[in-house]
Amino acid sequence: MKSFTRVRERKKVNLNRRVLIFFFFLLLSIVFWFLTAMNKEYVTTISYPVRYIRFPEDEVLVSNIPDRLELTVNANGFTLLSNQLKSRLTPIIFDVSSFSINRFRKDPSTVIILSSYAKEGISRQLSSDIEILDIKPDSLIFNFAPRVEKRVPVHPVLNLTFEKQYMQVGPITLEPDSVLASGPQLMIDSLRMAETEELKMERINKSFDEEVKLRPANRVDFNPVEIWLRVPVEKFTEASFTVPIEVINLPDSLVLRTFPGKVNITCQVGLSAYETLNEHLFRAVVDYAGAGTMLGSRLQVNLVKVPDYIQALNFSPKSVEYILEK
Repeated sequence: MKSFTRVRERKKVNLNRRVLIFFFFLLLSIVFWFLTAMNKEYVTTISYPVRYIRFPEDEVLVSNIPDRLELTVNANGFTLLSNQLKSRLTPIIFDVSSFSINRFRKDPSTVIILSSYAKEGISRQLSSDIEILDIKPDSLIFNFAPRVEKRVPVHPVLNLTFEKQYMQVGPITLEPDSVLASGPQLMIDSLRMAETEELKMERINKSFDEEVKLRPANRVDFNPVEIWLRVPVEKFTEASFTVPIEVINLPDSLVLRTFPGKVNITCQVGLSAYETLNEHLFRAVVDYAGAGTMLGSRLQVNLVKVPDYIQALNFSPKSVEYILEK
């Protein structure tokens, strides 16, 4: 019985050896085939990303141009494989100013560059073992417009949440608060502000300074492209006041009395400003000129003056009854 078991084990070992030898020579043949194939020369097309630099001074590009060039090349397999991998990471640099720029006579804003003129410059950026046979598209057409400038205010885009009992206690400070925008006339004329990228912060419990980038705008350049902002933050407390209601736009021949004659105001204010906050910093009015458009015998109350460093403002009543006396 033992001898039978040993015979089976020897047969199994021999079988495993034969399988391993088979796969070894199969792998070896694949490697030799791959090396032979890679040493052959091929004609193929490679799609390369391209980055354009150095446009004409005082002009801005207003047309769409290809972001990839299709290169028909001749090279051996190893060179093609390495450049296929490289093309995914490194773009071709296309120096516009290094070419003779041909402008259309009827439209001087349009420039054409033949891709064949760029063959030598592109070849220097690739392997010396690659021969460029053709470039598509065969010509690059650029439309330019005069560059104009305008200073625009910066608008911060913020998504802020504060810890309990903390609040923003004053206006946000921007440095600089405006930037120089440059681009084609049409874009600059319609531009009203430069927005920042969204700044998101949570559980804020102290004042902070932060550098933020400006959000890119279509065909518009900003200078500078980053700004500093400061947000003042501190603990807050509740404050309440009673403010008399004033009447505006009332003829001198009339007397208008409101019921009630005052409004109750509540708000949140930072601790550092609490002592300076008083009812004289608020103004509540009713407008006699709007009495004819009101339903019934009530006038709407408006707060026309409030400090800019308070939050969660509320007041009551929102409307009051009134009587007129001559």
